Amino acid sequence: MRVLLLLGALLTSTAAGVMPAATLLAAGQYAQAYDAAHAAGSDLAASDAALAEALYHAADPQVWLERAVTAGRAAIRTAPDDARAHLTLGTALCSQAARGGFTLGAYQLSRACRDEYERSLILNPGLTEARAALARWHSGAWVKAGVIGGGRPDTARTLAAHAQAQAPDSVRVLVQVGLVAVDLRDDAWARSTFRQALALSPDGAQERDLQAVARAALARLP
Repeated sequence: MRVLLLLGALLTSTAAGVMPAATLLAAGQYAQAYDAAHAAGSDLAASDAALAEALYHAADPQVWLERAVTAGRAAIRTAPDDARAHLTLGTALCSQAARGGFTLGAYQLSRACRDEYERSLILNPGLTEARAALARWHSGAWVKAGVIGGGRPDTARTLAAHAQAQAPDSVRVLVQVGLVAVDLRDDAWARSTFRQALALSPDGAQERDLQAVARAALARLP
């Protein structure tokens, strides 16, 4: 009888809305996914959720970016050879840098972001999202500060083209590549890549949000 009561209580708790972070993340409930991942001690999932909340939902992204960075650093301390953890932390750092303007702090964050992307690729050369992210770092740094920023447009183009060829069915990769093309003022490449990304079926809320980014960028092209 006691076993049945305990089982009933567990089922009731689950039915009442206690869902795993991955389910909440896929549904676009990023803040709730962060809470669930944080409570479960899953630092990488917490970082991913906080980053998504900052990028797509939060009125004030700064708090969520700080959470993404904190959880990302914790994930790397736990698993220093996890390529995806370095990728996620890098994106959080780049997002902080983008909000920092032309300051020394923003420059340092940008370099730290690049280091994380490069480390991710060293750990897993097949992680195409990291290659696309590093391409975007180079194109973005070039647009923002030219040679001083450290970005190389030729490197951006090469990395992005390789990523697109390796992952033509990845929304996450294609949107990044399209943004690289925008940075490089290659409107034809950007247009075809965004259309390629929008033709795919999104896998969860994050990819739907990325497609919204692609749709908006496509509408701004001449």
